[in-house]
Amino acid sequence: MRLFRPTLLASALLFATGLAHAADAVPKGPLPRTVVPSLVKLELKLDPKQERFSGTTRIEAKVAEATDTIWMHGRDLKIAKAEAVLADGKRIALTGQEADVSGVLKFTAAEKIPAGNATIEIAFEAPFGELQGAYRVKPDGRDYVVTQMEPLGARGTFPGFDEPSFKQPWDITLIVPEGEGAFANSAEAKTESLGDGWKKVTFDRTEALPSYLIAFAVGPWDVQPGPDIAPNQWRDTPIKLRGIAAKDQGKKMTYSLANTPAIVTALEDYFGIPYPFDKLDNVAAPDFWAGAMENAGLIVYRDSLMFPDEKSAVGQRQGFWGVSAHELAHQWFGDLVTMEWWDDLWLNEAFATWMGNKITGQLQPQFHTDRGILEGGLGAMGADSLASTRRIHEPINDFTQIQSAFDGITYQKGGAVLAMFENYVGEEQFRDGVRNYLKKHARGNATSADLIAAVAAQSKEPQAVDAAFKSYIDQPGVPFLKIDLDCSGKTPALVLQQQRYLPIGSTASANQTWGIPLAVRYADGDQIREQKGIISGKQARFELTEAQSCPAWVMPNAHGAGYYRFALTPALQQSLSDAFAKLDEREQRVYADSVTSAYSAGAVTPSQLLAALPQFAGAEVRQTATAGMNNIGWMEEYLIDDEAQRAEFLASAAEIYRPRLQQLGYTLKDGESDDDRLLRTSLIGYFAGTLKDNAVRDEMNKAGRAVLGLDAGGKLNADAVSKDLRGIALSVAVEEGGKAAFDAAEKHFRGSQDAVLRSQLLGALGGTNDAKLAERARALVFEKDLLRRNEIFPVVFGQADEPAMRPALRQWVDTHFSDLEAKLAPAGAGLVNLYAAGMCSNEEAATLESKFAERMKNIEGGPLELKQSVEGIRLCAAAKDARKGQPLQFARK
Repeated sequence: MRLFRPTLLASALLFATGLAHAADAVPKGPLPRTVVPSLVKLELKLDPKQERFSGTTRIEAKVAEATDTIWMHGRDLKIAKAEAVLADGKRIALTGQEADVSGVLKFTAAEKIPAGNATIEIAFEAPFGELQGAYRVKPDGRDYVVTQMEPLGARGTFPGFDEPSFKQPWDITLIVPEGEGAFANSAEAKTESLGDGWKKVTFDRTEALPSYLIAFAVGPWDVQPGPDIAPNQWRDTPIKLRGIAAKDQGKKMTYSLANTPAIVTALEDYFGIPYPFDKLDNVAAPDFWAGAMENAGLIVYRDSLMFPDEKSAVGQRQGFWGVSAHELAHQWFGDLVTMEWWDDLWLNEAFATWMGNKITGQLQPQFHTDRGILEGGLGAMGADSLASTRRIHEPINDFTQIQSAFDGITYQKGGAVLAMFENYVGEEQFRDGVRNYLKKHARGNATSADLIAAVAAQSKEPQAVDAAFKSYIDQPGVPFLKIDLDCSGKTPALVLQQQRYLPIGSTASANQTWGIPLAVRYADGDQIREQKGIISGKQARFELTEAQSCPAWVMPNAHGAGYYRFALTPALQQSLSDAFAKLDEREQRVYADSVTSAYSAGAVTPSQLLAALPQFAGAEVRQTATAGMNNIGWMEEYLIDDEAQRAEFLASAAEIYRPRLQQLGYTLKDGESDDDRLLRTSLIGYFAGTLKDNAVRDEMNKAGRAVLGLDAGGKLNADAVSKDLRGIALSVAVEEGGKAAFDAAEKHFRGSQDAVLRSQLLGALGGTNDAKLAERARALVFEKDLLRRNEIFPVVFGQADEPAMRPALRQWVDTHFSDLEAKLAPAGAGLVNLYAAGMCSNEEAATLESKFAERMKNIEGGPLELKQSVEGIRLCAAAKDARKGQPLQFARK
């Protein structure tokens, strides 16, 4: 059953003619359009050293018809005074009250406000938030203010119309202490001294923006000038680029600032539209719950993403490029054109995921970002296989559902679906559709239907592409094709059966179909041919029209471009396995997924999966080489009870991957690729962690002890091991070194402001297997001014990996749940996963559901997080029951 969501036009007509909301009915979804803002003048007085701030909002608005009720948003605000000022200057008093836990604010007028123009003036005070809204950070003993408005932080910072479709210009003024820097979305217009230690900073009027893209920063920030982004064919004037970082940290932004102009220019070339705003500031936030946020003209990043250099770990360096390209793509997709409502969040995030990979791959081809978008799509299939999964274009009817939309379905599945349709429609045609969409809706709002129509119009079969695209975004699940080959007629054909992919124990219905842009490669004599076409319906026949003979093998997901899984008949499966070396790197990866997903669905036994792993391990591409690794860890934990059998099993698993590790070695080689460095890190982490390999652990222990200075008087030597391996080395050293190593790691953590090193040290502290030391690690969470709030999960999640540590961790979460949730908001829903780690029985699922149902009810993203955690535990239990007693045999050499 589909939930009904009225279109914007229908909503507008409803509001205009009948006022969809009764005066006392709280609008928990979109606000009524009785009052629509056209300009917001926001003035805030902020001192980072104080716990609260004050401000005034003046909202110029159009009133559709006479009303004595104005619905807005505001959460935990203290309203000092509110009035509606009419065009003739008459003032009507407004009385405000918070009408819903989501932050819906109801203003009741002393008399009816007539239709026409009016200005709503509100004076208020507010507390600083916790990693959302306007919040304070203190990384170095100094106080800073930074913001994160998406999704609902704006309503805790100022009263307003806090939803995406309310998009209008903003006049922002910040009153701050003398000596403090102040920055906002647009360029500074003027600064005036007010006396008594205060100054007023006024900024240029912004372009039309929704409230969730408003941003500012106040404090003793370093301002690092970047290179101007030079004029080009799309733009006559340069763009001013700056880096903004905590005191004395600005120089660390040299690499990121030097490489930002190339990303902006490449995006301008793709879109055919100049950068849409008047300047570009990159803020390196010392504490930030997300990776980054695309605020127009003032992008905020977690500081570690802005601080890499040429010698950084591969992951950190590639992280800058990928995240920066993602956020900069948002300046067009999300900022220039904004979704109308949160159900279309994928228009922002899926597009930026896809576009960020595309532009990074264009500028840094050695990163192989096309593999990243494929791996993201395959990873999303895990969540997409749940009965409780979301669809990409999911109706949002309650504020708790908005946070749930920031997930792998929106980002990775959405990005993979965009890549699939780009492949089908054609790269240039797809780009032309995107350009037309952006130009048509620039400075306004748009919907899924708008984008799909623009892309489909560029294809050779617009109606089929439109319908197929919508089948992917408007229903959940992973398409699954069962495939046979029929060579009995004149033209060989694939015989296809379509349904939804389901893992063992799923309660979802398999009875679904999609419009699938099928891409096939096959061997026809000494030729390899390729063919595309959209298939639909439960059964289909796909004729291989160019084939001159019965194909020797068929790859039903050519170049890994499609978001679907497949199962071949045994004979076809064997022929494809035999042709593994002839497949391209992406096809090898989706072939590996066809085997591992068949295992998860119960069609392949544990021994059959284990027998397939050596073929994958020998593949050139690291994502294929490591495919199936996680299944070994799961088998070891849930299918083996005998310790001798466990040791033998892990030793056999190690022999699959040891040749590759020996080939790579423990140390970096001159000129080796980033992929080799990343594969080395993955393998060493796997050997040291999951496989508990003594030889690898000994090497990492020596390296970790050298970093901690345990054999050198306790002096930190952060460069004693490559930065790619430092986190693993520290974790092993603390596990093996007991209290002395733990003490050293804690001392170095307390003395460091390096976000990457801090995270690695915290991970090592949290990964200890000593119960008393684990308790000490958890205690760090509540030590005043010690942890940044984005460091809370790193210090405790390691304890969830070890069965012996889990009971104490769960008790700690249970005892401190309210305090933890407040510190982590709006990411507090993640506490469910922390508590549930390792659970794999129906009894544990029921306990989790009972314990957290009430707790999650009003937490952003909480209800769905709980539902999916419970389902995951039940699926684990079903898989364990189905596999219990089945042989775990590796292929003989």
